[in-house]
Amino acid sequence: MLHAKKIERRLSAAGLHFGVAAARYNTDLADALLANCVDTLAKAGADTRDIKVLRVPGSFEVSAAAARLAKGGKCDCVIGLGILLEGETRHAQLVGSAVAHGLTNIAIHTGVPTVFGIVTADKIKQARVRCLGKKHNRGREAALTAIEMARLWKNL
Repeated sequence: MLHAKKIERRLSAAGLHFGVAAARYNTDLADALLANCVDTLAKAGADTRDIKVLRVPGSFEVSAAAARLAKGGKCDCVIGLGILLEGETRHAQLVGSAVAHGLTNIAIHTGVPTVFGIVTADKIKQARVRCLGKKHNRGREAALTAIEMARLWKNL
């Protein structure tokens, strides 16, 4: 199994354009998720002017913003970011499923790869680990996936 560090060293985002549709809900975690994503893209060589970020109220709205970015014709890959915490109802499951389907449909219908960077967690502690931690940081992982998919699509 390849380790993320080995993959990260060989990925270059230089010359690529990214769209990021990022939810604001759960602000502290959402901001950290976005910051880690953008920082990883920049460290891999992406020019920050080539990273278009659209902030939306919550995770449900991520798909609509991602579609707008993909249809704009300037993105090599679009990343959807957000936080969903389980509650007493099925709301988080329904939103997570809708966003997953939405991002998949965007990729299929536009030809622009999309990345599902929505953190789904049962408890706030789990979400903190995935948004603020170093080992399982989903913002970083989403950026690495986006770079890899953008390069793959360019080489097809």
